[in-house]
Amino acid sequence: MHSGGAAVAGQHAVPPDVAHLAAAEALQRLELLSEVSNVLDTTLDDSRQAARRVTGVCVPAFADLCAIELVSPRGEWQTVAHSIAEGSGLRAPDKWRPFGPALASSTVPLLAFDENEGNSTVASARRALNARSLLVVPITEGGLTLGLFVGATGPGRRAFRPSAVRIGVEIASRLAAAVQRITLHLEMQAATQDQARAVRRLRRLATAAADLAGAASTSEVLDVACREACFIQQADGAMARWWMPDGTVVEGRAGTVDEELAEKAFRAAAGGRFAREKDWAAYPLLPNQVRRRAALAIFVHRELSYDEELVLASLASLVPVAFERAVGTGAALAQEARVRAVVSSSPVALVGLGTNGLVTLANPAARSLFGWGLDEAGAVLPPTLQPTFDELAVAVRSSGVVANRVVSAGPFELSLSAAPMPAISDGGDELSVLVAATDLSDVKRAERALVQAQRLEAMGLVAGRAAHDFNNVLTLIIGYTEVLGRNPSEDVQRLALANINRAARRAATLTQQLLGLAGRPHDIAMAVDLASELRELRTVLERLAGDRVTASIVCPEQPVVVAMGPSEVEQVVLNLAINSCQAMEEGGALAIQLALAPTKGAPASGLPTTRTEPGREADPRWAVLTVADSGTGMPEEVRAHCMEPFFTTKGRRQGTGLGLPTVHALVTEAGGLVDIDSAPGEGTTVTVWLPLSDSQPLSSEAEPVEAWPAGKVLSGRALLVEDDDEQRDLAARTLRDAGLQVKSVGSAEAALQAAPSDSAFDILVTDVMLPGRSGVDLARDLHAGVAGLPLLFVTGYSQAAGPLPPPSTYTQVLRKPYRPDELVFTVAVLLDAGRSATGEPS
Repeated sequence: MHSGGAAVAGQHAVPPDVAHLAAAEALQRLELLSEVSNVLDTTLDDSRQAARRVTGVCVPAFADLCAIELVSPRGEWQTVAHSIAEGSGLRAPDKWRPFGPALASSTVPLLAFDENEGNSTVASARRALNARSLLVVPITEGGLTLGLFVGATGPGRRAFRPSAVRIGVEIASRLAAAVQRITLHLEMQAATQDQARAVRRLRRLATAAADLAGAASTSEVLDVACREACFIQQADGAMARWWMPDGTVVEGRAGTVDEELAEKAFRAAAGGRFAREKDWAAYPLLPNQVRRRAALAIFVHRELSYDEELVLASLASLVPVAFERAVGTGAALAQEARVRAVVSSSPVALVGLGTNGLVTLANPAARSLFGWGLDEAGAVLPPTLQPTFDELAVAVRSSGVVANRVVSAGPFELSLSAAPMPAISDGGDELSVLVAATDLSDVKRAERALVQAQRLEAMGLVAGRAAHDFNNVLTLIIGYTEVLGRNPSEDVQRLALANINRAARRAATLTQQLLGLAGRPHDIAMAVDLASELRELRTVLERLAGDRVTASIVCPEQPVVVAMGPSEVEQVVLNLAINSCQAMEEGGALAIQLALAPTKGAPASGLPTTRTEPGREADPRWAVLTVADSGTGMPEEVRAHCMEPFFTTKGRRQGTGLGLPTVHALVTEAGGLVDIDSAPGEGTTVTVWLPLSDSQPLSSEAEPVEAWPAGKVLSGRALLVEDDDEQRDLAARTLRDAGLQVKSVGSAEAALQAAPSDSAFDILVTDVMLPGRSGVDLARDLHAGVAGLPLLFVTGYSQAAGPLPPPSTYTQVLRKPYRPDELVFTVAVLLDAGRSATGEPS
């Protein structure tokens, strides 16, 4: 029996090379389908992009030519993707003409090759393409034909076989699912956007109601209505008109108003009904009094949705109420308000102001505060306070509500509160406003003395001029270390110079961070692997903890990329670790942990959350860095102020109060959040939430610095303006070594004498902050920054000199500290730009 079985098996055995080939082809088919699925799964909202990526995968892995046709929402057949392999021998047109109109009724794959022509339309197309075989597979979903998947093989390639048809059907099936998914996704997005627009309109409607209620006059009511109508409906303009019983007309308008269309719209709305034409819509405003007539017209060149009409109708219904209220308010404001019931025993100074701005009533506290006697005629406000009181009175009369103000004028530090008041008596002087004044002089003096004592030294450290001078020193260090480092005589010298250079660059980074704390934006967006940076800081953190503190660091192995730079990450981690170690003078434990968190786990204090399907976890989109210690902890009053710059509970020599504020500034700028949990005796836990970034992280290895090519020489004349002698000597030496003729001066006045005309030099290189006239003023006087005279600003801190012109073809900004080669490269680019514009050879 065994031998018989072997004989039967031998009769059906497949040759090994054929079996190998079949297995390889099957594996290729599986890999192709897997890659198609991956491509479609990663394309969220663009059917054309999905089709293009699929054809790119299929050519030449599946066929020499692939095309995908889809039916548009309006029923039109469109070729959304078309790829052909080079050298395939096919005669494919540059623009694929869809098969769809001819084969729309087909629901089965159609195959034509030289041994079996099949469908006549497909066969004719195969011959026209000079194809060995042509496959057309309908893309269907739920009985509907969504498009076609077309594949062709060239004359030198094997024709499609039934196995290829199955692959085409699989690809078409995946395309159908992807198209349906993308269509559903886009429809959901559109619905979400419509809903968001509706919510915004409703919110704006609520704002409009509040603005209408606060309008003080009838014309202001109509102006507010027109302005809100334009905003809600995104209209070009709006106009409202109210016909009063006495024959007068009140109008309001906003945006661009077409007078002819407005008259047409008002006539159409005269019957009390909504009217609409191509370029306008009119809403009747229905007053309480039937004899009055009013309407609101908006000018919009599109159809309004039902929801938009409802919102606008709601706005139109609010206008009559506000208008009638304004009519009554105007009548009431015509009568002068009078102050009544002045409490003479109040410790708060109370002053009554008449309509002419004079003092008509004052209690004893006011007389004592302002030095007035008992004589009513002697009550005159000091000249330094009279404008403020008059301004408050005007604000109260116009709004009818209480107005508050804090004023510092001369010897007075006052908190003022003004309110409208009725008359104090039938025969007394008229009052319109009562002002209550609280003396804050003693409180303000104490506050200023305390702030001055605590922050004087720190403010000097972060002064802008200090940053400028510090960057000048850094430029010298970096420049001369690179000059010395070009041909070092010993390895020790090379190592020392490299360390000096690295320290100088770190100092420059710290300077930029100090400027960033003052509100200076970063110039370059970066991304870094937070986990990798934390691992590199492990040794530093363990040494920082010392023998008394046990430090543990836990972080994931996979990259955790956030939108920060390496120095910023180091600042955040080291500042938090230093604070923790200083809180554990007697010893303790420091735990630093990095983890990924889902958005649904974000704190409610400011980070967004997303909805997830039931039973499915949200994707982790946040990096959570936790620094916990077992130190003394902070009471609530300290924790409430610990993020404020210069606030510190440490001794004067132990802290400046910039650690946690620096952390907060860096994290906030990266889109994150800092949360502090602390209590006395229970330690402190600082949690930093940072959004993950999709950007490529910076390499941990230092990138090679670009050097000016040896032997490359520039030609031209440069005017160099720098007030620092050593800075000027270094820059002049660098430019001369590059081949330029350099005229160097120390002030803008000297530069003007050296360059009587624009043609005297080929480029102007100037520091921004110069004694007397700034580099910005000098550039303006010399007409620099154009093709005739390119301009390079050099600055370490230019805020004091005003805003710089934006970079352009002929104007650049070089930040201190800079490398000498950076200066040469920048000057070379500007010289080339200037000569290209004037037609001179580069």
